[in-house]
Amino acid sequence: MKLRKLSMLLLGMALSVGTYAKENIVFWHAMTGEGQKALEKIVDDYNKSQDEVVVDAIFQGSYEESIVKFKAVSGTKEVPDLVQMNDVSTSFMYRSGAVVPMYEFIKEDKNFDESKLEDVLLNYYRINGNLYSMPFNSSTAILVYNKDAFREVGLDPEKAPKSYKEIEEYSRKLVKTNKNGVVDRYGFSIISYAWFIEQLLANDNSLYVDEENGRNGKLPTKVVYGKQLPVILDWMRRMNTEKLATNYGREWNTTRSAFNSGKVAMFLDSSAGITGVIKNSNFEVGTAFIPNESGEFNGSIIGGASLWITKSENKVKQKATWDFVKYATSKDVQAFWSSKTGYFPVNKESYDTDLMKATMEKMPQFKTIVEELEATNKNTATQGAILGVFPDVREKMVEAMEAVSEGKDSKKEVQNVEKASNRIISRYNRINK
Repeated sequence: MKLRKLSMLLLGMALSVGTYAKENIVFWHAMTGEGQKALEKIVDDYNKSQDEVVVDAIFQGSYEESIVKFKAVSGTKEVPDLVQMNDVSTSFMYRSGAVVPMYEFIKEDKNFDESKLEDVLLNYYRINGNLYSMPFNSSTAILVYNKDAFREVGLDPEKAPKSYKEIEEYSRKLVKTNKNGVVDRYGFSIISYAWFIEQLLANDNSLYVDEENGRNGKLPTKVVYGKQLPVILDWMRRMNTEKLATNYGREWNTTRSAFNSGKVAMFLDSSAGITGVIKNSNFEVGTAFIPNESGEFNGSIIGGASLWITKSENKVKQKATWDFVKYATSKDVQAFWSSKTGYFPVNKESYDTDLMKATMEKMPQFKTIVEELEATNKNTATQGAILGVFPDVREKMVEAMEAVSEGKDSKKEVQNVEKASNRIISRYNRINK
């Protein structure tokens, strides 16, 4: 707190040169529901904590809507000072020329200790080793399962499946069919969202695109998952064809509701959704690391969003924006944020706070999330891919997921998604080279 007071004193001195008005920071965000309430409290508490800066948090709709709006105002006086963008916007923001890399602020701020932040989270937003944005609402994929259903069929509720083969074996025991031959409970499900395929590929230590997953500063030219994607899609096809698994579509809450009502015993979810899943289930919920082919965990990719500081000729405004970013990633604020939302605390010291200790005591499932983060190997696969046309490429992967869930030939779908994705990437590169 002493360092923060010194920082605010210096900022106040800077603000007093030439002006006596508070510096107004416009912050665009995409949070809704409990996340929006928690974020608004963080902003309100910050504004009350000092007299030099006022942060104005403005909801801009979904991440997809936010980036469209940002592109429209980029380079004008209407650009926000701080903007929250999701993981797949990283490549665009990095190449936009409209932001100041976060590492520049860290380098100038001798009082900021980057080592207090989770390096795995920072790693996603590093390009060529440099941090470009600050992780804020970070999550990853986990396996969620019904412990009561495990007990019912004689499975150890404390021993979750680790491989695709084990998911299949467990599902054969968990499937429940009524006298009319209708499945009342499926063993497994994956939400039709391509992020989960990216997670499985990373856990199989497979890159998504070339150019070191797009991390070496060059534009990726093609997808490179051709060896491992067939394994995953054929596993999904087989599970659905044999009615061991089912697909509930693209809406996250549809699969979550099926799990809550006992219609499916295991599914992959975002760690950020675990609080709601537990709250809405009338049985004991278990959590585990995501599976892969070998059963030997390699790691998961960070999802969610980060904070980007935009370019401005007003250096005082930029310093004020940086001060809020530091506040938002401080240990107490991150403990509050995590306890209210289920996102990872960006600050490692948050786990030492009474609030975080109480949260993890109340919700032991959260320990799995933390352990998965700690167990993740730091390599190019788990760093995740950055790609300027990720939303378009993800749509093609979702179509492949849907196709194999309907029993279509997995080899053909791999060929289709590779061809379509490479065409999209090639078109993007011709425009942006």
